[in-house]
Amino acid sequence: MVKRVWPLALMIGLMACAQTSQPSTGSQKTLRVSVGEIKDITLSKGGNGSWELIGASDNQEVVEVSRRNLAPAVDTLKRDNTGPMIFQIKGVTSGTANVVFTRKAIDGTGNGEVVRTYVVQVTAK
Repeated sequence: MVKRVWPLALMIGLMACAQTSQPSTGSQKTLRVSVGEIKDITLSKGGNGSWELIGASDNQEVVEVSRRNLAPAVDTLKRDNTGPMIFQIKGVTSGTANVVFTRKAIDGTGNGEVVRTYVVQVTAK
């Protein structure tokens, strides 16, 4: 009986290790836009401005992702990098695309940490 339990226990232990080593996928939301429509997505940077947020579409023929830069007030000498970041999602053609927002340290390497994922469905007008 012990010989039969040992392989099963080993397999369960390995599966548990594999599950915990996968990166976080962040929260996932669904978004619907029409062709030509632009929607703003606001994400909190969090922290003291030492992080950068990056948005990317897995299908740029369907969805374009860009960052909307807000100009600082005229009487300020520096930009405040601690506020929220505004991204624009634009529907280009009908279809579906995944838009992934990641956060990483400004000096960091690699892909960073997934903050939020949108499944964007683009429909014809």
